[in-house]
Amino acid sequence: MPISASETRTALLKCGKEEFLKRGFKKASLRAICSKANVTTGAFYTHFKTKDEFFCAIVEDDLHEYNGLYDGLIDRVVGRVSSSQGEERKIMEFIMDHRALFCLLFDCSDGSSYEGFKDDLLRKFDITYQRFFDSYAAKPVDPALVRTVVRMKFAQYCEMIYGDFDRDEVMRITDSLAEFTRAGFEALLGTKFESPGYVPGLFS
Repeated sequence: MPISASETRTALLKCGKEEFLKRGFKKASLRAICSKANVTTGAFYTHFKTKDEFFCAIVEDDLHEYNGLYDGLIDRVVGRVSSSQGEERKIMEFIMDHRALFCLLFDCSDGSSYEGFKDDLLRKFDITYQRFFDSYAAKPVDPALVRTVVRMKFAQYCEMIYGDFDRDEVMRITDSLAEFTRAGFEALLGTKFESPGYVPGLFS
């Protein structure tokens, strides 16, 4: 049985992640989580005021790290500051190391503060890609085309998150998709990029 407050919190977060992944936010049982973590419900409420606060605690540290990686890369790309393909690979490596995070946010968050996370993320990517096209295109690009490209890319990366791929295989696919995407963007925009790092993916 956990002894310290830190051990109690760690056990709750671990068991909570498993329960939310299995049952989703709405159906997840705090009683079952506490039982599996070998703590009382009273101990749970010492650490978390509500079920929603608990869910947020499970996802927010890792999500903050991802947002920092992605936003930093996009700022460099749109600002035409060279970024290496290695930096982009770091983002995909992060995704592969945190598949459960994205499964929680995409599939298990209904009823929580992160309900609709996937739609919010797609809107963010719409804005990002529009900035990218506006920065590089010789003429205006139809926003409907931008949204279509975003959803195509999103589907590709969801396949990697949900698919039965090992890490090395995912990175090989990522490199191949980068070349494919680069060629497509160059044809669409009528320009040549100085380096592969100028072409942003959704996750990499």
